[in-house]
Amino acid sequence: MDRKTVSAHLRKQFFPLLIAGGFTRSGDILRRELDGPVVHVVEVQHRPRSGVFQVNLGAHLAALGGVAGGTPVPAEQMREYDCAWRSSVVSGFRNSSDSEFAYGSTEAEASESVAFLVSEWERQSSEFFSPLSRFPESFHERASSSVDAGLHPAHLLTWARVADILGDAALRTRIVEAALPTVPERATSLRAQLLELS
Repeated sequence: MDRKTVSAHLRKQFFPLLIAGGFTRSGDILRRELDGPVVHVVEVQHRPRSGVFQVNLGAHLAALGGVAGGTPVPAEQMREYDCAWRSSVVSGFRNSSDSEFAYGSTEAEASESVAFLVSEWERQSSEFFSPLSRFPESFHERASSSVDAGLHPAHLLTWARVADILGDAALRTRIVEAALPTVPERATSLRAQLLELS
């Protein structure tokens, strides 16, 4: 099938589910703003030549500014790649990390792909969005748990910034101290950003 057929099924089966959950739709991008302000993004990305689509998820805290020090993006224009935290809905058709959903070769198969997405939505979206929803509580919890989570130092930098926004200087210092020994030698900018927060 083609993008047009799949898009029709997304409009019929999937998008109403998100709109009921507080998202506002603009084409294949849906956004919602929560207190904090926290922004959640769902972005459907099509790859028509490969006959697949994927559903990418993003969450961002406006106080962080732009990703990687870039220009901040207004909430109503935010895309998944503008978010500090990103993930995808995993279809699991080929393996446990596969995030692509097949268009299928018939309309029934296209409908089936979207129906499977709908069946997985609540579980997978909750796993991603729930810990990134309540400001400041859930963000403080995640920042605290990041110290021992074995995260990449760039992700720890984000959590150190969250601790700074929350006014928890002791937590910010602990996160920076956990990150610094794992910074690759050539990542001088990352090291400098961490040191600024120490």
